Parts: sequence; structure tokens; C-alpha cells
Amino acid sequence: MLESIRERSGSLLVKILLVLIALTFALTGISGYITSTADPAVASVNGEDISRPEFDRAVENERNRQRDQLGDFYDQLAVDAGFNEQLRQRVINDLINQKLVVQYAVARGLRVSDEQVKEAIRNIPSFRVAGQFDNDTYQFTLRSLGYTPDGFAELMRTDLARSQLLQTLVDSEFALANETAALQALINQSRSGAYVTLSLADYEVQVEVSDELVSDWYQRNLAQFAIAEQVQVEYVSLDAADLIDRISVDEAAVEAWYDNNRARFVSPSQYRFSHILIEGNDSDARTRAEQALAAVQQGGDFAELAKQYSDDLFSAEQGGDLDFIEPGTMDAEFEQAAFALTDIGATSGLVETSFGFHIIKLTDFIAGANTPLEQVRDEIVADLTEQQLKQAYYEVQQSAAQLAFEIPDSFAELAEQTGLPVQTSGWISTANAPAALRHPAVQQQLFNQQFIAEGLNSDLIETGDTTAVVVRVLDYQAAATKPLDDVRDTVVAAVIKEQAQQLAQADAQAIQAQLQAGEAIAQQLVYMSAVTRRSSEYPRAVISALFELSAPTSGTSQITTTTVTNGDIAVVQLTEVSAGAVDQSTLVQTQEQFINSVTQSMYAAFIEALRADAEIEIKL
Repeated sequence: MLESIRERSGSLLVKILLVLIALTFALTGISGYITSTADPAVASVNGEDISRPEFDRAVENERNRQRDQLGDFYDQLAVDAGFNEQLRQRVINDLINQKLVVQYAVARGLRVSDEQVKEAIRNIPSFRVAGQFDNDTYQFTLRSLGYTPDGFAELMRTDLARSQLLQTLVDSEFALANETAALQALINQSRSGAYVTLSLADYEVQVEVSDELVSDWYQRNLAQFAIAEQVQVEYVSLDAADLIDRISVDEAAVEAWYDNNRARFVSPSQYRFSHILIEGNDSDARTRAEQALAAVQQGGDFAELAKQYSDDLFSAEQGGDLDFIEPGTMDAEFEQAAFALTDIGATSGLVETSFGFHIIKLTDFIAGANTPLEQVRDEIVADLTEQQLKQAYYEVQQSAAQLAFEIPDSFAELAEQTGLPVQTSGWISTANAPAALRHPAVQQQLFNQQFIAEGLNSDLIETGDTTAVVVRVLDYQAAATKPLDDVRDTVVAAVIKEQAQQLAQADAQAIQAQLQAGEAIAQQLVYMSAVTRRSSEYPRAVISALFELSAPTSGTSQITTTTVTNGDIAVVQLTEVSAGAVDQSTLVQTQEQFINSVTQSMYAAFIEALRADAEIEIKL
């Protein structure tokens, strides 16, 4: 279904869209499909809710994704309250966009067949054993997580419909050859001009800092000096991965499991068929079918006869070939006759189905085989280990929950009976909590004023499919603002920089007016000749400003101001624009980039239009 996307999967934009296609899995994981809860919603989209567990799981998975991607740098970002808030807002907006796309697909009648749903489910790794879909594993997983196969299939159907819609968006954009050439000429354009830099340091020495300026800047930027509310916490963290040392799988268990589950390791026999189809069930169709059958029985070449007689035009072009067929994919009458054939080359008589009359030929057969224990031993050990680990986690989880409730003011007995360590944090806020306490549900509990006042153990809080925590607040500090005396040096430095920028901007405006009027200026201009967008000998901000200006008319120039990386102010003058060359060897690459850019803009506009017409309520 996504063949055309796969063909373009090397491009950045299509990779982004592929992430959007798989967003439900990426954000919520498989448990997002197979759990159901009545928890309050965090958002409503045209009357359909986004649940708190779905959002919490999405936030946690996004944090884990960024932690894996950024490594140690993520820990530096994670202590920033602004970063965490941006992450939460991005996730809720992604979930809203996802919901809108699904609603649009359903409203426009996009449908997914039962076979497509089955195929997608068969390909989910969690449901496969020895590389093959295992129905027992599938049923057990759904039952253990409280979901019905029909309900899960419907959620899969919705996600696949959304994928179909996104595929059409990717496939609908194109670029003409002349458009691509014009774009490349624009990209390769060169420009000439000049600039002058006003050093911020020259203006900082001119600034006179008064108490009034310091106080005013401090009051305007109080948010920079906010101290979030903080708590000191005692907690016990439970992670199934930490219980692995308690698990032991012996050889007898492996052999018993293999013997009891041999059916899982049997590859089914495979049958390949060709057919001749005469559509219809009337007497004329039967007569034609009998003529074809007679020709087959007289030794005629089946492939040639399929091309001559068969109404199944697609298979007829292949000599009637239907490839390998699994039981359950064709009409019952067809399969009964087809799978009764035992010898390669054998043909059936006339087989009547709802499609008409078939003549079937067995063209290939691959016998099923048993996979020996030696080849699947590691897989069985891993499976048994996982089962035992789940059971061990469940037992420890239940014990921890019970002891935290029965002895509500201490974790000592809980730690002794479960073997889990009691940990104590320093002062933490929502922005710098240790990993075990970062889950939104945990932080919501930690900063609940009633819970803080009680000073008792929390209930067991599940933070993932295999992680949980129990917490108790030891101490609390309300939110505050750092006093001016504590941050005076920081404020004074900021005042000096702000005032210096204002002085520099005033001089920059005067220089700009002089250049516009054709007057000489006191500062030394740095001239630039035929620079391109990729030129590196001049400040990046200057090059960007130069190419943002409109092309000047003959005898004139265009002028602007910009701020370079170190805070200096630059006045930039554009005097000449030269068209870029068209490189035929890179036109295809440019065309792909152009299509990607247009597709990205189109998708953004599509989402914006959906949001504009939607009733969206965010309840965070």
C-alpha cells in the first residue's frame, strides 16, 4: 500500500511523513492500541477525547526518544522547565493532528479491507514467534491487556486508513522541468554589495547603569528568576529489568515448552496454483468452461489456454498463475478442489464458485518442515524468561502496593520484603526530577497540596508497562522569585547589553539612511562581490540578510540591518543580483528537494485547515 512512499523514503520530508504515518505506534507504542481506560481526557477534538494515559505515555516515550537521540545533552535540557513545557505542548499538538487526520479519512470514506488489517497485524513483531505470526501469542497478549481482537483490529483499520490518506498527500505533488530549472537558478544566484559592522563592545562602555534601569529590567524579566516549587522525596522504584537476576530458566523447562508448543515451529506446506476462470454461472459460461476443460484434458498447454480462455485478465497474462496461496484466502469451493490436488501438474475438473467456473492446476509444492529445538532454543529461553519476568514483576508490584498501603508512613518493611532499595532525592522541581519521578502522573502526585500535607505513602503509580513507583513527600518549598540582590550582577550585564544594542541600532538606522541617500559614511565598508548563499568568508547573518533583500532597480541599492552571532549590529547593502547557472547533472536532485518542500508546505496547510474548522479543547 505504501510502495510509492518507500520509493521516496530517502528524502527528509518523506521520512517526516513516515513518522507521522506511524505516529500512533511511535508515541503510544503497542499498548496505546491495546489498553482502555476511563481516565479524564487531556483534550477533545470534535467531540472525541484524547485520554490522560495516552498523553502521559506519549510524553514519556518522546522523552525516551530524545534521551536516546541526544545522550547526555538531554539531561542538560531536561532541567529546563521551558523545554519540558515545549515538549508537552508539541506532543499534545501531535496527538490532536493525528486525531484530525483520522477523522478526515473516516469522513471521506477511506476504507481498509479485512485482509489489509490482517496482514498488518501479522507483521507486528510482538505477535511473531520464530519469524512467523503466532495466533496463540496474539490472543494471549490481547487477553492479558484487556482488549478484544475485534476492537484491536478496528484501531488498526483506523491507523491504516490514516496511512492511506497521508500516502495520497505524498503522491499528489510534482514539479515541472521549467519550475525546477528556475528554482536551481534562484538557488545558485550570486549577489554583490557591502556591509559595515558596529561592535557592541564599543557601545557597552558608553552605557551608564542606574538603579532605575536595573530595577526596571528586573521587573520586566521576573520570569527568568522564578524558582519553581520544590519537594524532597523518599521513593521506591520498581523496574522489571532490575528483576532479571531473579530469573532462571533450566533445560528441562525449555524442552517441555518446545514439546508443548511444537505447532509453533512447523512451517506449513505451500501450494502454488494456476487457474482458468470463466466468469458467470449461466449455461453459456458452463459451455465455455467445458470447452476449456476439454482442451486442458487433451494435453493443451495450460498457460496458453489460460491466455486464450480465462476472464481473469491479470493472471491470464501470467499463464493463469496465482502464486502461492494460503488456506482461507479463496472461496471455500475453490480451496476444497485446489488443496485436494496432490501431484504437481495435476488439474481439477470444473469448480463452480461465486465468481464463475474455474479449472485449477497445482504448479508447485513446498512441504512443511519442523524447526529443530537447537535452532529456536535461544528464542524459547528468551520467551520463558520474559514470562517469568512478567510474573516476578507482577508479584513484586502487588506486594509493594499492599505494603505501601498497610504501613503508610514508612518504606522500611516494603524494602525488606521486596528487596527494592529506598531512595531519597534532594530538592527537586518538575524540571529536574530523577528519571523514576519524571512521569507526569508521578509529578502530579508529588505537587498535590493535600498529598504533601498528609505526608503518607502514595498508591503504586504505574509509569510504564514494566515500571512503577511509590512516593512520599518529606519536605516542600513553595514557588518563589530570586531577589534582585541575589541576581544583580546578571541583571546589570543584561542592562548594559540591552542599552548598548539600542545605541548601536540608532547608529545603524542613521548609517542606513545615509547609504540610501547616496552619502558617504564615516565607517569602513566591507565590499562583497558575487557571493553565493553558501559563501563562508562573511558572517552568516550578513549573507542571510543580503539574500533576503529584494533585487534593486538599476542605479539603486537595497539596505537592511541585522544582528550577527556575537550581538554586533551589521548594516547590509545589496547593489547587484546575478542569475545563477542551471546544472543539468543535479536537476533530478533539485526536483526531489522541490517536491519535498512543496509537500511539506502542503501538509502544514492541510493540518492548519483541519484545525481551523475543528472544535479543539485542550484541558491540560
